[in-house]
Amino acid sequence: MPGMSTSVLDETTTRNTPATARPYLFGGLAALSAGAAAIHFAVVFEHFHQYVLYGVFFLIIAWAQAIWAGVMLWRPSRPWLWLGIAGNAIIVAVYFASRTTGLPFGPDKGHPEAYGALDVVSVILEVALIAGCAALLWRPSLLDRPVRRLTGFARIASLAAFPAVVIAVSTAVMTPGWAGPEGPAGMASTMSSLSAAAAAAPGAQAGMGDMGTTDGLPDMKMYGSTKPATANQVIAAANLIKETRASLARYKNVQAAFAAGYTYILRTNGEEHLLYDGPNSAAYAGLNPQHPSSLVYAIDVPHHAPILLGAMYIENGNANGPQVGGGLTRWHTHLTVCENRKPTIAGFNLQLRGTCNPATWHDQYTSQMLHVWVVPYSGGPFSDDLSRAATNAAAGAALAQHQ
Repeated sequence: MPGMSTSVLDETTTRNTPATARPYLFGGLAALSAGAAAIHFAVVFEHFHQYVLYGVFFLIIAWAQAIWAGVMLWRPSRPWLWLGIAGNAIIVAVYFASRTTGLPFGPDKGHPEAYGALDVVSVILEVALIAGCAALLWRPSLLDRPVRRLTGFARIASLAAFPAVVIAVSTAVMTPGWAGPEGPAGMASTMSSLSAAAAAAPGAQAGMGDMGTTDGLPDMKMYGSTKPATANQVIAAANLIKETRASLARYKNVQAAFAAGYTYILRTNGEEHLLYDGPNSAAYAGLNPQHPSSLVYAIDVPHHAPILLGAMYIENGNANGPQVGGGLTRWHTHLTVCENRKPTIAGFNLQLRGTCNPATWHDQYTSQMLHVWVVPYSGGPFSDDLSRAATNAAAGAALAQHQ
């Protein structure tokens, strides 16, 4: 890159602005960095709530990108371009690691995060900045290319055009309608749902835990502490809702669920539970938002395809489900009896696969389960209420959200 330090980025050159591409290219790179910084500033507090080190990381990169943009406008240099490439390459690498293999530390250790509008736009800006810096380092003569000389308002408008586009895109993606679960609307919805769940009972959610008995045994049993959730448990519960909502976005169309292996169908009270029945079923057991054990749809909505309401996590065997949200996330089991030689969920008359012999059958409970509803639901986002009234209300709320 001969001559770059003297003819292109010489910091002692005249302050007069020639009619070249220099101010447009430097201004464009600064705008890209400022746009990425704005997005990172917007989610700093959310990441502090998730994990302090996440928040610190986002605060550092937000300020670094903002400062880089300012220096690029004030006194650009070749080392500063190299720094822009290196710094943003690290950010992009961390981003793709978090979305593919998961980070090696923090509350999401080893679990990939879902893609969202905010982070996708941010990484596009960063990749564009890396490409722009590399282009100037490779071909510094680009800066000295002549452009049409403009004066007055026309010059100001031409210099501001690209930064205005970056600002517009960054602003649009941070609005409630575009930002998704990471944005203000998604977080407000999550927290209001949690508030409703916390108020429904002393430390737990309202539901069907008292739905009745069969053969002298309760049809449903609840597990876990009923103590009020701590601040950290409320945050963990909110993260579980957010991760579940992001993961379930791919299954809004029930055909996508069938194609992914959710083919074991159980129907009750207007709901259709699609349990995963494909290969590697062990990955779909337990509390794993990336692979929910079951998907729940409302199916009796007139003139409408099945509506995705939420997920159900099912533990392995007799394992206790992790009560990440304290009293907000109590797990439950259903009593299984033998009726008409078929294993049947008591209280729902829901027949399972296989056959049973009434003479040798012993009533037993299913593995522990936890619902996470991603639409407004009676009793809150972790309610175990499977009544038809709850299903109908949830389907109506889901339709209202999209009107």
